Amino acid sequence: MEFGSIVFLLRFLPIFLILYYLAPGRTKNIVLLLGSLCFYAWGEPICLIPMAFTACSDFIHGLLIEKHQGKGTARILLSSALFFDISLLFFFGYADFFIETANIVFRTSIEKTGYPLPVGITVYTLQTMSYVIDVYHGRQKAARNLLEYASFVTMFPQLSAGPIVSYRDMEEPLRSRRMNLHQISKGAKRICVGLAKKVLIADVAGQLWEEVMTQQSSEMSVAMAWLGILAFAFRIYFSFSGYADMAIGLGNCMGFSLPENFDHPYIATSVTDFFRRWNMTLIKWMKTYFFKPLAGERKSLLWQIFMVFVTWGLIGLWYGPDWTFVLWGFWLALFYILEKLFLGKLLEYFPSILRWAYAMLVVAIGLLLLALDDVADAWAYLQVAFGVGARGLWNYEFGALLLQYLPTMVLGVYFSMPLADAAIKKLEQGKNGMSIAITRFLEKVYPGLLLLISLVYLVGRGW
Repeated sequence: MEFGSIVFLLRFLPIFLILYYLAPGRTKNIVLLLGSLCFYAWGEPICLIPMAFTACSDFIHGLLIEKHQGKGTARILLSSALFFDISLLFFFGYADFFIETANIVFRTSIEKTGYPLPVGITVYTLQTMSYVIDVYHGRQKAARNLLEYASFVTMFPQLSAGPIVSYRDMEEPLRSRRMNLHQISKGAKRICVGLAKKVLIADVAGQLWEEVMTQQSSEMSVAMAWLGILAFAFRIYFSFSGYADMAIGLGNCMGFSLPENFDHPYIATSVTDFFRRWNMTLIKWMKTYFFKPLAGERKSLLWQIFMVFVTWGLIGLWYGPDWTFVLWGFWLALFYILEKLFLGKLLEYFPSILRWAYAMLVVAIGLLLLALDDVADAWAYLQVAFGVGARGLWNYEFGALLLQYLPTMVLGVYFSMPLADAAIKKLEQGKNGMSIAITRFLEKVYPGLLLLISLVYLVGRGW
């Protein structure tokens, strides 16, 4: 079940919220748990198997680790918990990826498992791993209530694509949370904005990307190639950002405060800056629980460089079981390292517009690895983008597509920058009647209008 579907928006979500608000006190966790299980079991009931095993395993391991705190047994238990989590993730999520790789490298003929990547497994596995690690280091008391812990593990708003949260941040709200109309209204507005991002920008930009890809590279102009790259960039960013907005909004409606996950990454002026803005909770998790423990400051420079590549290779793998995702991570890691060594100092001498152009060029080339399944295809497309084998700078097809999708492209550019936030903030500070009227319109009418347009679009597509 997807957030941007009629089934979720007009059936599942209203029923769930009604039951959730009617449930008194801690019984809300029961509704949350059952609702989350229904959400994941809707399309693929098999998704519940690794989720249930992970939740029970780490709950028990957390209690045992705390009981043996400071002893060698605690380290053994931590290793056991992490091994169990990673094994489930490997078997249900990445077994076919490694089997296919082994078949290619070693020319074997091992049969694939056929299991699809369960929804949310990459998110809740990281969350449960951070829980047992925090208990081991004494940063977190072990959970005593299985219902509360299971509600944390299965919480459906953010498990599809993040943000990644820790049990430390969710423990208190799970025990007692208060909701008011202001918080619910704020959450509902965020849901409407996130839905519009996904449906009206990401999905439409995806259609443009698909139309661009129907053309042969030899028939594609330079302008058409860059239009396709821009379309895919909007597709991937507004998909993730839209889901994150909806997750944060749903959290607000249920009394939770989830962290921000994106901060306008397409205005970054370096790859390092891009890292600070893109999927922030995932990168924070990898830095805190993987990179720092294994590549501390006392390690050699070569080891730290190696670990940067490993970390970003795993981040790429987190997005999908394909080597092109790993190569995407390696590509960004390369420029991150160069900036740390010397390029960052050099960029300071250039105007911000040139630094932005450099960062976006690196990001755009990396996005081709995510957009295309084959490195050779990505290389061929990149050559066309720079004029090698292209059918001129622009052609009729480019003009027709640009005219057709111009509103979406304009919206994508506008909402990729913090212009909307700055405009709203300025209006809120205004004292004249026009500013107050526009502010009230944005607060009361604008979210509902976005919701209506999004629903009309979804119904038109038959979703």
